Amino acid sequence: MAPAGGGRPDYDGAREEQDMTAGLVLIAAFIGLWAGLRGPPFAGFALGAAIGYLLASVIRLRRRVDALEERRPLPSTVESRAPAATPAPVATAPAPAARPRVLEPAQPGPLARLLLRIHRWFTTGNVPVKVGVILTLLGVAFLLRYAVERELIVFPIELRLLLVAAGAMLLLVTGWRLRGRMRVYALSLQGGGLGILYLTIFAALRLYQLVPASLAFVLLVALTLGSGMLAVLQDARGLAVLGAVGGFLAPVLVSTGTGNHVVLLSWYLVLNALIVGVAWYRPWRELNLIGFVSTFVIGGLWLWRNYEPGLFATTEPFVILFFLLYQASAILYAWRRPTAQGGVVDGTLVFATPVLVFATQARLLGTAEFGLAFSALAAAAFYVATAGWLRRFGPPALRLLTEAYIALAVAFATLALPLALDARWTAASWALEGAALTWIGLRQGRALARAAGALLVIAAGCALMRHGWRWDQGPPVLNGNLLGGLLVAVSGFIAARFLERASGRWAGIERWAARGMVAWSVAWWVGAVSLEIVDRLPSRHQPAALVLAWAASGLALAAIAGRSNWSAARAAALASVPLLVLAFGAQNLGGLHPFAGFGWLAWPAAIALQLVMLRGQESACPRLTALAHPIVVALGAVVLMAEVAWQVEQPVPGAVWSGAAASLVPGLLVLGLFWLKDHRAWPVAAFPEAYPVWTGLILLALQGWLVARLNLGTDGDPEPLGYLPLANPVDLASLFALLCGWHWLRASVGVRRSGCVILGGIAFVVSTVALLRATHHLGGVPWRAGPLFASVLVQAALSIWWSALAFTGMVAGTRLLRRWLWLAGAALMAVVVAKLFLVDLGNTGTVARIVSFVGVGGLLLVVGYLAPAPPRPQGNPDV
Repeated sequence: MAPAGGGRPDYDGAREEQDMTAGLVLIAAFIGLWAGLRGPPFAGFALGAAIGYLLASVIRLRRRVDALEERRPLPSTVESRAPAATPAPVATAPAPAARPRVLEPAQPGPLARLLLRIHRWFTTGNVPVKVGVILTLLGVAFLLRYAVERELIVFPIELRLLLVAAGAMLLLVTGWRLRGRMRVYALSLQGGGLGILYLTIFAALRLYQLVPASLAFVLLVALTLGSGMLAVLQDARGLAVLGAVGGFLAPVLVSTGTGNHVVLLSWYLVLNALIVGVAWYRPWRELNLIGFVSTFVIGGLWLWRNYEPGLFATTEPFVILFFLLYQASAILYAWRRPTAQGGVVDGTLVFATPVLVFATQARLLGTAEFGLAFSALAAAAFYVATAGWLRRFGPPALRLLTEAYIALAVAFATLALPLALDARWTAASWALEGAALTWIGLRQGRALARAAGALLVIAAGCALMRHGWRWDQGPPVLNGNLLGGLLVAVSGFIAARFLERASGRWAGIERWAARGMVAWSVAWWVGAVSLEIVDRLPSRHQPAALVLAWAASGLALAAIAGRSNWSAARAAALASVPLLVLAFGAQNLGGLHPFAGFGWLAWPAAIALQLVMLRGQESACPRLTALAHPIVVALGAVVLMAEVAWQVEQPVPGAVWSGAAASLVPGLLVLGLFWLKDHRAWPVAAFPEAYPVWTGLILLALQGWLVARLNLGTDGDPEPLGYLPLANPVDLASLFALLCGWHWLRASVGVRRSGCVILGGIAFVVSTVALLRATHHLGGVPWRAGPLFASVLVQAALSIWWSALAFTGMVAGTRLLRRWLWLAGAALMAVVVAKLFLVDLGNTGTVARIVSFVGVGGLLLVVGYLAPAPPRPQGNPDV
């Protein structure tokens, strides 16, 4: 009995489906027949029947899918337990009963099923009545077509529109009554009815001018309110969207071109208030976006085309109310979301609304003084108050929205200051919004939002760059030029920090992008500060201000990097070192001495700030810091050398005294480094290799360069004093340089053969040039290469001096058992002997030739007696 009892509902369901299909086919067929009265007789009938059959098929398939989903768990449970519960003999018994149910969905094709249902419809039930209804409908349709064609019955357009409206109302009523049994079908009917009513009202107004604009607007308002009520009662998002779109388009559809903006904005205010009311019950984001886009697009077009300053009083209240309504929508959207999604913020309403409202304010206020500044302060106050209220009364799920409001409050409070002094708010607001968008992308794990935020910051910088620097505009420091650039830089730093902290599949790319963003921000910071200094200060004080500003910026960035453990910012802080080098170069090319203006304060303070910055970076990035220390010390030495040279040159013109005095600076610094090393003081103790070795070598190179310029580039005239050998500025500076080099060699790398050979060679060259300079001043030989080489006095002096040096080297090599030193002296003596025969021998009949030959010969005799060659080394390379 069970099968029989269970088959009755299936039979009733099949009968219901057949009746529904046939009914829809017939209704749609006759609608198509009536619509095509002026066309071929059966074209509209066939088209309508096909549409009705397709609609019925969709509904039937939907119901079957729902039924299969409800039954699906039962067969899976039976099949999973049957093999394990009983052996094969027990399982074979129910198999024949199960197979028909599995194979039951296999049915004839669509055409065969359609013919079968038509056959059943015409062969079951009250067949005469069904056939009579069809024939009657066909006859009436033919009669109506005949009457229309021969103008026996004229359907006025008013009647046609009323019939269409009545059909739409019939669809609405039918859909409402079927909402419990066939939800999708019912909502489709209601949506179609609403759409037909919208189009009917539009046609009555615009196409046929049958109703006035005021009545059409009232009808559209009523239709919009009805759509909203139906949507909320049935939880139908599609009806709500349809009603909202129709409501926002209603003023556009009924507009005659002479409308009142107060009516337009009032209607949009009502619609947005209704959307907020719907948001209290249903968190439908689509409605919020439709209201947002429609209001700002249509309202923005009116603002752009028709707004005049005289309309401010009737427009500004609506802008404020729209702003408040959209913030309420954003709060309700986050509040009414499920707990699992409560942390999601509607970024469009939260971040785009203040930007568009601020742009609207700019259009409304025009050139009003401090108008945008007060608007920014008001927005900041609103966000602070709202964030405080949400933090106190809101659920924990609103914490992200609260933080977003705090970020916006800070952004607008920061923006208020430049707006009070300059109207450049666009780029700054874009940059701040980009930073906020990057932050929200990090909090929500959205890489696209982070990328959009970073690009927005870059776009803000490009917009500000395109706008250009307005020279001498606004008060110093507190002007749109400087503060706009600094806001772009700060926004870039914030976005870079958030990109560096991101995780996910794009984390590697975002870290590289963060480094690029840091470089971008450093460039904006340096550029804005530099241009402000050049714009506001006299040229004499500009280098000092630039130096101090760049050094202070590097220290500030290093401090921020240290507190936040930000590696990219640490590296960027070290960019202040090459910037200071460029500043000195520019100052030198400009003909200014380093301490010009306030340079006496700026340069020492800058070097001190750089050392403080490097001390804070030691543990975090030791390699870069070890590289930067020698550069900073060398820069300080060069600055001091240039200043000492300039100061000495003022009372004593010429390069001799100034160059000699300047060469003392790096030498004294080298001695100071080794004093710090002996006392284990910072910074030498922290970098025992970078300072004594490399920094000392750089300083010696600077000292050697100055001494070389003195020896080769000047004649060493110590005017206004007289010349004394060895007791003149050039010789004293050369001796001091050699002593510093010997101290560095002994204290840093140790006394080795290679170092001694290099230093000895330098001493040989320096002493030779000193001898040439003495012959110039005391012997009257011109200070030029040709006369010096041709002078007999010079050649004799060189022979005697080189022989004395060779004699000293050979004797010292013998006494110290340094064979290499004795060989060096012997080689120099051989050079002297060769020179005697090749050069001096040509100066016949001169006392100088006699002195040179006798002197060199006598020294050789003494060498032979006092300094015989030492024995060969037995393993020590330095012997």
